[in-house]
Amino acid sequence: MPPAAKWTLADLIDFEAALAAWDGRADAQRSRGAGRPAVLREWLAQQAIGGPGTSWVGALRISGALLALLMACLGAGAAWGTLNRELEGIHVIWFLAVTLVIPWIFLLAGLLGWALRGKFRRSGLGGWLIERCARRILSGRAEGVVEMVRQSGELARVVGWRLARLTQWTAVAFHGGALLGLAAMVMFKRVGFFWETTTQAATQSLLESMVRVLSSPWVALLPGAVPDVAASRRGPGWDGGGESWWPFLLLALLVWGVLPRLALGMVALGRERSLLGNLAFQAPGHRRLWRKLTEVRRGEEPQGPVDGALLIVVGGAEPDPDALRPFLLNRLRVNPTAWESLGVLDAGREEAARAALDKAPAGIVLLAEGWALSPRQMDRALAEVAARAGERRIVVLVGDAASDGRLRPPGEAERAEWERYADTRRDAEFELVFFEEREEP
Repeated sequence: MPPAAKWTLADLIDFEAALAAWDGRADAQRSRGAGRPAVLREWLAQQAIGGPGTSWVGALRISGALLALLMACLGAGAAWGTLNRELEGIHVIWFLAVTLVIPWIFLLAGLLGWALRGKFRRSGLGGWLIERCARRILSGRAEGVVEMVRQSGELARVVGWRLARLTQWTAVAFHGGALLGLAAMVMFKRVGFFWETTTQAATQSLLESMVRVLSSPWVALLPGAVPDVAASRRGPGWDGGGESWWPFLLLALLVWGVLPRLALGMVALGRERSLLGNLAFQAPGHRRLWRKLTEVRRGEEPQGPVDGALLIVVGGAEPDPDALRPFLLNRLRVNPTAWESLGVLDAGREEAARAALDKAPAGIVLLAEGWALSPRQMDRALAEVAARAGERRIVVLVGDAASDGRLRPPGEAERAEWERYADTRRDAEFELVFFEEREEP
């Protein structure tokens, strides 16, 4: 599984399964220039899991195909159900109702549910049926996957768009089945087309308006595919006719049935791919794993030169460089050759710090006091550093300055506060390190 490859739904499910079984230990995965998705994908490639993602995606695919086949049969049955066998004629009002009007009511209800998705947790009736069928196929193995989907926000959104796409394909199958059913009746049977009702004037006006709206996409190119509503009303001596209805009904099923569902299916596919291509991995479990993978360990050799690092003090008191240097050498494996400051209300010193950012080949270390976390100040400092750092290493070192110029380790509450802050950062990747007072040689 190459880190540069794109995430798939199966990969994301496998990742959540591996994370659920994670024992809290992980080796550093410092891929310079690689973001969180690439590093976490590299970690996933090293895990030995049974591939629940492939099984679940396969079950969804089979469920969608079975439901599509069922819907195609229902569509064909709905078309044939409007045939009056005694008169050998198709009742066009009933045909339009069961093959277009009712499906459009379901479509509008589904779109309303999507618009109010904060209140509705299910992905529509079609998505629910597909998910239930997939759980049946996988039997008890599906329960763990379903629980992971419910707990992971990003995974739930991706699965939701996958179910929405499969639902649209089943709707396409329904309209396609109705279209084939109508074509079969026209080609292999002698059928006419009619309508009848006790409210003739009102129904004729409504039907003419419906025909005018439905035929608007093609009336300029195919004026002959517009039926004569008045002439097709069944009177006492009706004996067939209304042949102008069948091209209209075929085009209506294609334009107003198949094409909108295909378009929505493509939208769902695009949204699914967009989510998979922009995964943030900001859930609590994701953040814990990320901190473990990017943890700086004593004796690690970073890529790039050891000498030539820049240390920038962000506000606060400046520690004694000689007292801090052993920690930087032993823990971070960098030797700072320049010491600057930001956020000290000194324009000259801040300008010098900005100029030094371009001359630190070994990376940049931002030193901040644990008790004085100011998210806005750190946001500005990180944004300025990230804009100039490129692929270079960025480390945020947190410690509390003592009166003698030395650093002290931050308290537990301060560590937790800094970890929460680091977890909210999505635009700039950096290593969060807490100062330790005792260092092994």
